Amino acid sequence: MAAAPDPDPTVDPSWTVVQDVIGPLDGGVPADVLYATGAVFGPAVATPSGLRARTLVPAGGTASFGAYFNAFPAAVWRHATAATRVRLDLRLSGAAQVATMRSSARGAIAETARLAVAADGVLRTELPLGDPSGGFVWFEVTAAAEVEVLEGTWSVDLAPVRGGLAVLGMPTMDRGPFVAANLRRFASAPGLLRQVARVVVVDQGTAPVADDPAVREAAEALDGILRMLRQANLGGSGGYSRLMQEAALEQRADVVVFLDDDIEVEPASVLRSIAFGRCTSVPTIVGGQMLDLGEPGTVQAAAERVVRGVFWWAAADERTSTHDHAAVPLPAAPWLHERRDADYNGWWMCQFPLEIVRRIGFVLPLFLKWDDAEYSLRAAESGTPTVSLPSSAVWHVAFRTKDDSVEWQAFFHARNRVVVAMLHGGAAPRVAGHSLALDVKQLLAKQYPAARLRHAGIRAALAGPGALDRPGALARARGIAASEPALPRLPASTAREARTVYGPSTGPSGVLLAPWAAAMVARQLLTGATGPVVRAARADWWVLARHGRIVAPTADGDAVFLFETDRRALLVGLREALLLHLRLVVRWNRTAASYRAAAVALASPAAWARRFSG
Repeated sequence: MAAAPDPDPTVDPSWTVVQDVIGPLDGGVPADVLYATGAVFGPAVATPSGLRARTLVPAGGTASFGAYFNAFPAAVWRHATAATRVRLDLRLSGAAQVATMRSSARGAIAETARLAVAADGVLRTELPLGDPSGGFVWFEVTAAAEVEVLEGTWSVDLAPVRGGLAVLGMPTMDRGPFVAANLRRFASAPGLLRQVARVVVVDQGTAPVADDPAVREAAEALDGILRMLRQANLGGSGGYSRLMQEAALEQRADVVVFLDDDIEVEPASVLRSIAFGRCTSVPTIVGGQMLDLGEPGTVQAAAERVVRGVFWWAAADERTSTHDHAAVPLPAAPWLHERRDADYNGWWMCQFPLEIVRRIGFVLPLFLKWDDAEYSLRAAESGTPTVSLPSSAVWHVAFRTKDDSVEWQAFFHARNRVVVAMLHGGAAPRVAGHSLALDVKQLLAKQYPAARLRHAGIRAALAGPGALDRPGALARARGIAASEPALPRLPASTAREARTVYGPSTGPSGVLLAPWAAAMVARQLLTGATGPVVRAARADWWVLARHGRIVAPTADGDAVFLFETDRRALLVGLREALLLHLRLVVRWNRTAASYRAAAVALASPAAWARRFSG
């Protein structure tokens, strides 16, 4: 689709509404602090982005909209678009005072204006977007008598440079309640539905999600735009590639929005993502951030990066991950105000321009893990950046409730990390050294099944790209992952009377790791699984390593794992780890070249069409 010409702001500026002022979703997760502080939230009212609580400023009080969902991320807009100014339009139920606020990249806050709103309640004011290195703008309302914020919008001084409609897509596996709830939220947001050409659910579960009565009821409200597809379980890679295929066939669409199936959608976030993508100076992958469904005021993932060389995931700033807005609101957290660039965004919510999909293809057939990072790295190499958009997020089942590094998914963690590192310039000695250190930690922590799965994953990566695309390759990979017995999972009451042991908050690292690990290996070989069962408050590997028999809680807290020293498993695992990682270094360059030669074909629409039909 041809880009719209840039408006001349000196003659007749064009303004585009890109973010609404919103209250909490009716019946949603309890996260009022993400919308405003000092406000009172009343009965729900219909809005373009769903049924939302009315937002009231109490008499004699001040409500600050410098909160996650209502502060405007000025720096990100200034950096990624040609916009230079932002306009606030407010309609209140009566007279009040409104202060406009600005923060810097360092979190320094300044009041830019204090404006009197007359009895008609109407206010319009403009602010420069400011420094692209960091900063938000927001407003605060002070009321002598109670007033309601009836409407509010943020607009930028440009017209969209691209247009079209979106395809919203959600792969799912046996999560009917989540699917039904999110379909209902889409249906309650008319402003969002006006931007949507199609909603697609790709069902890869054991039982058809369409048979769920709650899903059927929710689907009725989306009649005409909802498409529910059923296919074999091809993992996240297959589910999201199917969404790309469906979106590419939709003539009116120019973006596809990925949504995970264990989330609660905030419809306003999807609208903001679409608006931002329409305005970016170059086509951009737009990521939504992750909020913790169990602790709804907490951000679990914002801008994410891949640490080059070792190829490991990390937050662009650890302080922005696990930040609790209920404890420290946005204005009081200076570290949140610096703009953070992302290498990739998780697919709990992520938007892709279809012109990029057509240029670089679909997802690599990795089943799950690392496919999201690989896609953004591939897109970046073709000139397409990824932005993690503040003020845009979904609530996701937190990763802290999952044990995927010690259970069957460990195979995919290891295999796919190596494949992606080979494709995108990982350094063999550093990747292998980091991976070997992970093996040693897991073996010392008595996580022998996970270590064996990691080794199977590395051997699978060394088998080359053909192993990814042979008929039934994904099923075989899942079979390998499922073949390893899991750690013993016992009732939480197990060893309740056992002595609880603790350790330091962090484990050994750097130059201290090797001598500490050697001492622990010797200790475990000498003592084995002797001694009584003890209990750890957390499953920290350096605590597990110190005891012959120890239980620690599973990530979800519903049970405990039993860890017992096995001298033979330790020795065999260490020997396998050393030999395998040496082999990885020796064969790295040749295997990496084969992956790079095959990558385009592996991710092609034609290859995925064969997988879908097979």
